[in-house]
Amino acid sequence: MAATEKRPPRVILCTSGGLFGGLVLQRLLASPQLVVVGIIKSTRVLHPEQGWFRGVFDLLHRCGARYTLYLGCATGLVDSLGRWAGLPPVERAARLRDLPVLATPDLNRAAGLDFVDRQRPDLLVSAFFNQRIGEQLCAVPPGGAVNIHPSLLPDFKGVDPLFHARLSGAERLGVSVHRVTPELDAGGLLAQIEVPLDSAASLLAGTALLFDNGARLLLDCLPEILQGAAGQPQPPGGSYDSWPTPAKVRQFRRDGNRLMRLDDLRLLRPGGLRESV
Repeated sequence: MAATEKRPPRVILCTSGGLFGGLVLQRLLASPQLVVVGIIKSTRVLHPEQGWFRGVFDLLHRCGARYTLYLGCATGLVDSLGRWAGLPPVERAARLRDLPVLATPDLNRAAGLDFVDRQRPDLLVSAFFNQRIGEQLCAVPPGGAVNIHPSLLPDFKGVDPLFHARLSGAERLGVSVHRVTPELDAGGLLAQIEVPLDSAASLLAGTALLFDNGARLLLDCLPEILQGAAGQPQPPGGSYDSWPTPAKVRQFRRDGNRLMRLDDLRLLRPGGLRESV
C-alpha cells in the first residue's frame, strides 16, 4: 500500500438480523467506502435476562399473536428462506466473508466490549437493533456510534416507527441517521430524508424500504460522520412509542393496513424491494 493511500474505515454492524438487518448489511458489504469487520447480532426478544421462549411468551402477551407472527416472519422466517432466495441471514453472510460475529443478549457486557476492542472499528452502525449501545462502547471507535432509524425524527422514536406513523395517519414518512446517545433515538441528526411509500405496501415492505434508504443515506454522510460531526440537535417535541398492543394492531388492520402480504416474499430476491413497494 502506498504511503499516501488511506485505508477504508472499519465498521461493525449491530443488528437483530432478519430482513431489515440483512438489507442494511448487503448495502454496507457492497460499498467501497468502508469495510465491515464484524457483526454484533442481538439474541434477545425483549429483555436480556430472558431466554428465547420466555421472550416470545412475553411478546405474545404484550402485542398479541398477529404482531408476534409478523416479527417472526421478518426475522426467523426470512433468515430461513433468504439463503435460498438471494438474501442470506447476517450470520451466513458473515461466514461467507470470514467476518467475526458476536451473538449476545447484551453487548454492553465484558464480551461485547472485548469483541469491539479486538476488531478496532472506526465506527459502530446500529440498524434494527433492540439494545442500547452504552457510552463505554460508543467511546471505543474514533467515529463513535450511529443509528439508522426508520422515521423522521423527532417523530416516532422507539419501537416500530412505521407502524405508529401509519396508525396515527402521518403524511410524511422517512428515515434518519443520528448519533447514538444515552437517551434512546435522541442523538444529533446527521441526515434525514422523506421516503414516499405506497399506501398499499405492507408494514414489512415499507419498513424494508426505509432501512434500505437509511443504509444509502448513511453511506452518503459517512465522511462527515468519520470527521466527528455531532449532527444537528433534534427539534423539540416529537413522540416516543413502545410495543404495539393487540388493540392497536386491530385498529391498524381496520384502517386498511397490512402487517405483511404473501407477495412480500419477493423482497428476498435481488431487486425485489422496489417491486413490493
